[in-house]
Amino acid sequence: AAFNGSITDPFNIGFDRGISSLNYPRIFNAFWVYQTPMLKGYNPLVRGVLGNWELSGTWRMQSGDPFSISGGNGNDNSQSHVGSDRADVGSGQSLNVRQGSKSQWLNRYFNTAAFTQNAPGTFGNSARNSLQGPGVNNVDMGINKNFPFGDHYRVQFRWEMFNALNRPTFDLPNTTVTSGSFGQISQTKGAGSGYQQTLFGYTPRVMQAALKFYW
Repeated sequence: AAFNGSITDPFNIGFDRGISSLNYPRIFNAFWVYQTPMLKGYNPLVRGVLGNWELSGTWRMQSGDPFSISGGNGNDNSQSHVGSDRADVGSGQSLNVRQGSKSQWLNRYFNTAAFTQNAPGTFGNSARNSLQGPGVNNVDMGINKNFPFGDHYRVQFRWEMFNALNRPTFDLPNTTVTSGSFGQISQTKGAGSGYQQTLFGYTPRVMQAALKFYW
């Protein structure tokens, strides 16, 4: 696959030196499977209701996507016509990322007063990918019930849940310093539908059921 990119400041290649867009400093994955006993010593009703259940799941937590703050007004105050200017950030300003309750940080994810539009003829002084977006906290679960019969056969009922706890994964905030919604988060990550959104917990809870025959 081809890679297309541009240099933000054609006079200073080092201006784009910074944190990678693929930088996720914290990643945690857990997997589990638990199978209940067959309860062979109990009567058929107890064995059928309580025995041979299998519980499985995955739990994934990950840092959010890194992002930069855009200069605004087409990101071309530099007049380089690249359209990738970054905002100016005040010296010593605290960024206060994700402070307060959920409703507060959804409305203002960081200290928007710390950033201003870059001055004409400049490319902005804020660093590339200086902020990290909301993280991912997703649990997928499966509940299976086995019904053995004969010597070698069994039927398995499967109930699978993607994003089992129905947690939203929020998208990046508005990063354009001149926008009226600057700093606000207005949608969830991967808004829409599709296998990838479901797989990574980017949609509301999705459940599916199936029957499998083993021989």
